[in-house]
Amino acid sequence: MLNSSFWRPLSLPFALVFMLIVSDAVQAQVDAGPPSGPLFRCVQSDDHVTVYCDQSEVLRYNLTAPKAPEGIDPRYQRSGYIHPIYSPAGRMVSGDFAADHPHQHGLFAAWTDTRFRGKKVDFWNQLKQLGVVLHDRVIAVGGEGERTEFSVAVRHYAIDEDGVREAILDDVWTVGVSGVTGEDVSAEDQKGPRYVIQFSTDQTNITEHPLTINEYHYGGIGFRGNNAWYSAPSAKALAAFVKQPQADAPPLELARHRFLTSQGHDRRLGNHSRPEWTTLFGIVDQTQGQNHIAGVKMTPSPLNEQYPDPVRLHPTKPYFSISPCVVGAFDIGPGQTYRARYDFEVFDGTP
Repeated sequence: MLNSSFWRPLSLPFALVFMLIVSDAVQAQVDAGPPSGPLFRCVQSDDHVTVYCDQSEVLRYNLTAPKAPEGIDPRYQRSGYIHPIYSPAGRMVSGDFAADHPHQHGLFAAWTDTRFRGKKVDFWNQLKQLGVVLHDRVIAVGGEGERTEFSVAVRHYAIDEDGVREAILDDVWTVGVSGVTGEDVSAEDQKGPRYVIQFSTDQTNITEHPLTINEYHYGGIGFRGNNAWYSAPSAKALAAFVKQPQADAPPLELARHRFLTSQGHDRRLGNHSRPEWTTLFGIVDQTQGQNHIAGVKMTPSPLNEQYPDPVRLHPTKPYFSISPCVVGAFDIGPGQTYRARYDFEVFDGTP
């Protein structure tokens, strides 16, 4: 307990100082007026948690499984991922149900090569039916302000030979969204605003057995870019590029998308590197012969255990994964929690 005889002589001056501080703070708020920047808000429906910037949609978290497009196996349907994601100019930067890799869903979480109770579990490749990640529950949905956030949980399930699911990881996502004014990104988008998505994953093993994440070349947190960033001609050109160390990258008009890391590397040298940031950007649309470009920049938190986190940059497709398993196997033991934090900055123009 605090000594009242010590505090009594200071009580009056302290009270006056405290009142002055509070008064100054209140006056500062009045002088500042209403928020000068855009307002962000979360809206929950039966199927989604959607984040808006004023009246513009920023992103959508899928509480239920979107229907697969015609021609895509419905077994690729799943819930518990973020898509679409839009730039401040309203250009979509994420992709879903891409014809070449329909199991890649916007911003998603899935380990690929794991072992649980002596059996292989693959949460990434849905068609193998060895594992799956699905939405479980909404924890909190924030209100309106210069920053908003929501928290949800997805569960990572093993699937046995009879099709029975067993929940292994309870994965809590906290997704915060705000805006920043970036540096000049192009002649037409000078000082263009950017969205910042602060994404955290807390994966807790809720079983009595360890889950082993094997060393593997991809898996973890995945990001699939706009479906228009892939085509057969672009894949052919990029496949030739990555095989020739001295070759120049194909023009963006052909490749449709491009990677760039903090080390100045593209997909050829950036794959399995450990950069401080990674960008993926591409041509979203075109008007009057002018290409409109948008993209996303991923920055890992210095608090992550494997910082700077290794990245998998696909040689021909517009997707990357943040993959600590690249540098070695590790376990998530019973009751243990694997934690990681990333910022995804969404922009118009080139990085």
